[in-house]
Amino acid sequence: MEIRDEGSLIEAMARSIGTGLPPMAGRMWAYLIICEPPEQTAAEIADRLQASRGSVSSMARLLEHAGLIRRGTRPGDRRERFSVSADVVENVMAPRIHQLRAARQTLDAGLELLADRPPGSRERLQSLRDMYAFFETEWPSTMERLRNSRARESPKERKDVTR
Repeated sequence: MEIRDEGSLIEAMARSIGTGLPPMAGRMWAYLIICEPPEQTAAEIADRLQASRGSVSSMARLLEHAGLIRRGTRPGDRRERFSVSADVVENVMAPRIHQLRAARQTLDAGLELLADRPPGSRERLQSLRDMYAFFETEWPSTMERLRNSRARESPKERKDVTR
């Protein structure tokens, strides 16, 4: 996809980083990552994305529940504003170790339950269990490396990994 303007950037980001989200939620999250000013009202988001206020409201609830956006107000202004923090992905991904562990434990129980089956019939379950066990082991050090990398470099010094 050719990225020629802000609209095509939002669409490309929604498709690449918004995987698993409804398309409108992906667009809204992408827009909130790049918008100026960084806080936007529902009306501003709806106008920019050519969406209904109802759609923006629904997607805001979904994104907020997922921890991807923040909702707040300004003193003297009753309108809610939505934003994305710079460390949103780190904050969302850091606690995933608990989900990885729970999935691995469920798969362990499944392997135990199916212990009397031939090894070939358990291969898919074993493979999935091994993948979760791998990520469960690697995730804490990966998050630590990310935190250390961010602590060493200011935002202006961060390397552009695309070049």
